[in-house]
Amino acid sequence: MELSDLRARLAAGRLFHAYIVTGGSSGAREAAGRFIARAAVCSAPSGAPCGACRDCVKAQRDVHPDIEFVDKTGREHSVDSMRGVRGRAAVMPNEAGHSVFVIREADAMNPQAQNAMLRILEDPPPHAVFILLADNPQRLLDTVRSRCETVNLAPERPGGPGGTETPAAAVLDAAAAGNNTALARALLPVEKLGREELPEFTAELRRLALARYAGGDLSADAVESVVELLDKCDKMSAVNVSAAHIAGLLLAGLCRK
Repeated sequence: MELSDLRARLAAGRLFHAYIVTGGSSGAREAAGRFIARAAVCSAPSGAPCGACRDCVKAQRDVHPDIEFVDKTGREHSVDSMRGVRGRAAVMPNEAGHSVFVIREADAMNPQAQNAMLRILEDPPPHAVFILLADNPQRLLDTVRSRCETVNLAPERPGGPGGTETPAAAVLDAAAAGNNTALARALLPVEKLGREELPEFTAELRRLALARYAGGDLSADAVESVVELLDKCDKMSAVNVSAAHIAGLLLAGLCRK
């Protein structure tokens, strides 16, 4: 299933109990996982996620009590960690209609952990939604994959040798995912851009933001904020403000508060 198909299903109220999100960059997978989580807790009667209801606002601010992000401990997700998820998933949600568990690097679950998750994927509580973010879903057991809908993101955008994404795409992915650490890391190459390269970078970032807004990945408020910030950056770079200063301005403006 493509992301556009998923958006249509969620807007129509067709929410599945478990998803595997794969493809794209880690930032894109994170952003897609957050999108599904917002749709799952959205309290609007239609068009989830609406972006305006109390639940959507809390989800956007990372303070919704019914959305949990699960990170691996060490090199993998342990069986005890997944048993903990299973136990918490059995509890009724605090505020929303669903409890959502976003499992980052789900393909790092060891076989025992996957089997622990399989028990609840086979017989999920009606209020629980599981979102597995996986770079390599083939590492997941066939039985786990068969009980999830798979969301395939577009491949990373080519931007140079090795096929890695462009600096602008990396910045936007990190900002959309609300990952401040990844955002700061993505902005490091921007600090080294020359005077002629800065306008090219901001132009690409503006184009990507508008494209994602058109595709439904960014809200109108989000893209407006990005464009206003880029306009400010362009004015500053026109008067010879350093690239490092521009990168700092972007970090301050795009980071999740």
